[in-house]
Amino acid sequence: MSPISIQALSPEEREKVRETVAQASEPTPPFWPMQVMVAQNPMHGLEYLSFDEAVRKGKHLLGGNGYLANEEYREFYRAGRITAGNLKRALARVGPRSEQIRAVTVGGREITAEEVWRLHVVYGFEALEPALLEWELSGDGAKKRFRQDLPDESAQRIIERTIRECEHCRDHPEEAYLTNLWKTVLAALGLSGARPGEQDASHVPSDVALPAQRTVSDWVDVLAGTTLVEEINNQLIKWLAAFVDEGLAGWEMPGRYGGFYAAWRDLAQHDQSHRFEGIRQFQQKISELPSEPEDAIASSLHRLGVPEASWSDYLARQLSQLPGWPRFIRWLETNPAYHAQRKHPVDAVQYLAVRLFYEAELAQATCRREWRTHGTVPALVAYWQERSDEYAKRMSGGAHAVDPLKRAICRDAWRLFHLAQVLEMSPLEMLDLSSDDARTVLGWLDAFPPDQHGPVWLEAYEDFFRADIIKRLTTH
Repeated sequence: MSPISIQALSPEEREKVRETVAQASEPTPPFWPMQVMVAQNPMHGLEYLSFDEAVRKGKHLLGGNGYLANEEYREFYRAGRITAGNLKRALARVGPRSEQIRAVTVGGREITAEEVWRLHVVYGFEALEPALLEWELSGDGAKKRFRQDLPDESAQRIIERTIRECEHCRDHPEEAYLTNLWKTVLAALGLSGARPGEQDASHVPSDVALPAQRTVSDWVDVLAGTTLVEEINNQLIKWLAAFVDEGLAGWEMPGRYGGFYAAWRDLAQHDQSHRFEGIRQFQQKISELPSEPEDAIASSLHRLGVPEASWSDYLARQLSQLPGWPRFIRWLETNPAYHAQRKHPVDAVQYLAVRLFYEAELAQATCRREWRTHGTVPALVAYWQERSDEYAKRMSGGAHAVDPLKRAICRDAWRLFHLAQVLEMSPLEMLDLSSDDARTVLGWLDAFPPDQHGPVWLEAYEDFFRADIIKRLTTH
């Protein structure tokens, strides 16, 4: 990125940028000053949302999980601390809806989306990691032993039915059932004819895109193994610590009375740290920055190639990448009468103007050095679409790229194989299942992924305690 000419925004456009920043700042709670030990709710800024929406937003921005792990809830279920009735009522209240979904008939038995969703919550039919496929299918693995949580009565009924339908399976009915079931699952999904590696990967749609939970610098860090986010954070910490000082420093930062962005723009031209960061023509680029921070934000986002419709979410992620400082800035914004804020103001707009400048320049320097391409979303997408195998490997933490057929087996066949066991489906019934019906059932699982089970489990757990309290009150 060479020095650029930035067109000034109109007053209306600046106001729109400020509104976007205000929207992006909502999840960032204002906390300061802290003079005693306190417990802070990291999602304080999301209290206007419903609980589940706040948990999802918090996970998206901060990486935490507001629900217990699904397996912990399943332990409660197995221990009787959540009952089948609690779970049924919870699914009806907060689970997915199936008014327009048709049922699937297998061997004269009707299978509904509600039944599959209930079993999915209780057992968890998740895709298998491709690296584990050969291990799971060998030795005493999945084709010889029922899944561990299959109820004993279900296992017994399957074994008795297998012996009745196959005289030769009497000696090893469990292994015979599972081996034949796996074969028929592959056949139902059209995955039994080809061998891994034979499927043309060019027909697989590319999924190269800026991940929803990442910024450009964060994305580049994953792909290149760099530390851009840390470098950007260090720059912001350096400048903010000097700017918000209230007399503790021996040497006061000059130019603070014009605000954080103006002070940084004046002083950063003399900062020599850019020599170690690979930013070309640093002083000239700083000197050509607009006087208004809103203009700088819009310019940097355009340079990074972030679609305007995504600006609010993108800026919210930027604010979440340096915990603490944005919260202090929010507090200062909401307390304009505070003596330090009156003398040398700072706000989220100024903070983001500086942060995005460093991101645009550092991403450009890194991408130019690593791949000889621009550090923008469109350029990175175009570059990695031509190298999809390497992209998948880097995004998965260095694991080997997985061919499309093996991925389909681990995602689709594995889930259907385990669902069939819990449904006590025979291999003959699976053989009669059409490909469309098999895809329909998998679509039900896709529509209710494991990361959406938390609200249902929590509702079921609370329902258990509500029922217990009512029981206690009516018996005394």
